[in-house]
Amino acid sequence: MKVPEGKTLSFTFASHPVESARLRWKAKLTFPGGAGADAVLPIRVVDGEENPVAAGRLELAGKTLVVADGASSISYADFIRGKHEPALWLHRDGEKPVPGLLTFE
Repeated sequence: MKVPEGKTLSFTFASHPVESARLRWKAKLTFPGGAGADAVLPIRVVDGEENPVAAGRLELAGKTLVVADGASSISYADFIRGKHEPALWLHRDGEKPVPGLLTFE
């Protein structure tokens, strides 16, 4: 499976509603044009105020991915392999983990 050249695909994942905007989150996973199984896909993670999440761990596609300064990544192959894994959480030190889901923007 390969992304068509000249096309960029994105998936947006968002937290379930929580009272504090600081604890809400969005993660945008980008598939650059031409990306195939060997590609590393960037993920941008922001809080509910659109600020980059400074540090955390994103549970996505059966992997736990480190988030630093709003950035993370996953290999294309790992994402495809774990696409049916339903767990989707953002963990931040000192806070309760916040679950999320695939959404549309």
